[in-house]
Amino acid sequence: MVKKYLLAFLCLMVVSSLWGCQRETKKTEVESEVTETQIIEDSSKQMLVAVNVDNSTSTLPFASVLMNRSQFWGGLVFQGLLISEESINNVQLDLCQEYNVAPNGKTYIFVLKEELYWHDGEPLTTKDVLWSIETCLSSQEVNGFIKKGLQTIIGAKEFEAGVVDYIEGIEITDKEIIIKLEEINSDFLATIAQVPVLPKHCFEDSENRDISQSSFWQMPVGSGPYKVVKNIDNKDALLVINELYSGKKPKIQQIRYKVLENPGVDDFDFTITSDPDVITWYKVNSSYEVIRTNNLYYRYLFLNVDGKDKNNKGNFDDARVRQALVLGLDREKIINEIYGGVALNIDCGIPSTDSWYVRKDVEKTAYRPQKAKQLLEEAGFDFDSTLVLTRYHEDERSVKLLESVAEDWRELGIQVEMQPITNKETNKLWVDTDWYDVGLKNLAAVDYDEWYFEYASDNQMWSVVLNNRTEFDDLILQLSNAKWVHERERLYEEIQKLEIEHSFKIPLAILPQYIIYNKDRLSIPDISFPNLWYYFDVSISQWEIIK
Repeated sequence: MVKKYLLAFLCLMVVSSLWGCQRETKKTEVESEVTETQIIEDSSKQMLVAVNVDNSTSTLPFASVLMNRSQFWGGLVFQGLLISEESINNVQLDLCQEYNVAPNGKTYIFVLKEELYWHDGEPLTTKDVLWSIETCLSSQEVNGFIKKGLQTIIGAKEFEAGVVDYIEGIEITDKEIIIKLEEINSDFLATIAQVPVLPKHCFEDSENRDISQSSFWQMPVGSGPYKVVKNIDNKDALLVINELYSGKKPKIQQIRYKVLENPGVDDFDFTITSDPDVITWYKVNSSYEVIRTNNLYYRYLFLNVDGKDKNNKGNFDDARVRQALVLGLDREKIINEIYGGVALNIDCGIPSTDSWYVRKDVEKTAYRPQKAKQLLEEAGFDFDSTLVLTRYHEDERSVKLLESVAEDWRELGIQVEMQPITNKETNKLWVDTDWYDVGLKNLAAVDYDEWYFEYASDNQMWSVVLNNRTEFDDLILQLSNAKWVHERERLYEEIQKLEIEHSFKIPLAILPQYIIYNKDRLSIPDISFPNLWYYFDVSISQWEIIK
């Protein structure tokens, strides 16, 4: 039976009257001042979209779009200066009417459209754009692709570090944003296309720029084609057409976005999900189309190389111990028993489904428990010590995943203890590292660089866990500066080999997201859904309810 927590989602729009940015409320129902005539109650005029929440929560995923703007609603509510097409590096205009790049390739000028407005009627200005870029740099919970790209702006790193209170390389006028880079960055336009422009006036009372916990996200204010006008307990929301939208208006006038209590019984038109049970169930339903996307959603283990305390310090210093932990994991079992066969088995940061994948010696990564025991003995592993495993996801599948890991390692003679933490305590993983040895983590990555840049010695979080190891720094720097595909392919080949040699992280699976939609009731354009962790044009103006 399909798991309980899918989300229904959908579209059709109307103009909003002003509701301002007062987000602080103790009511269970948050609602804007939209008249009854503006809301179409006829269910035949609504498109219900079920959105999986990975079984970790029974609420809508209204959350900060700095980390993941790609959640379908985020692309409908917010805009950027530019927007990516199916390829992240192919961009088109969004809030801009034009942009220009200087001959030296290091100066960009973005010109805003005339008469841009937020959903609450306030003007959208270049000050909002500047504030949004500054917020992306100063906040901790920001997509790594965005952060990396913005750091190439002159003075961005100094601003991020708090040394200065402005970014030297950005100037604004009434209509222009001029950005100067320290060096040529071939991905900079793609970076700008992923930066969500947020309403500065809605956060003026915030104590800092780390806005992920703001109540703003209960009723977010954007400038996109749809605006949120109702949100009941963060389980049932209504979005309507934004008549102030500067682009082409959608045909679908209203979206109902809700948690489905009985998926498979309750009806819906569209969902994005990575839940194996849901995917399997709808694959056999003739009314629904099920499409696998090429998103990068990693599940992996990371090793606290420095050890959790003085007694265990040094357990992971020997690469043979780390390699043994890889060889001692039955990842095929994980894929089939925990993920129902819908996940991808990986042995490094690049899946074998990609053209950049380089075939490696499978003996270094395949399940070989006897070889793992031999390596542990050769390395003088302390079998009297206990490895502490932790996780911060509380869903049933994450629990089973870590239990499967513990079971395999116990077969090697390793003593294992599990000490989970909550989502709210995740900073303990990077600040307080003296209590655990191995952590289970997710990573929603825009590209492979995000996976590999975690190895950099100047990565604020990972440098603590990896004890400031520098083995990857040279290759990471070369990847940052690589301009051509063949150059990147060569560097990916080298970094894959280095990754397997050191085994600081242990890839378990890539869990793809799947598009599921009711083809009997919904018509969508013929587009290829790419990596859904980045924001791209879904051609929402061409979507139609056909029944």
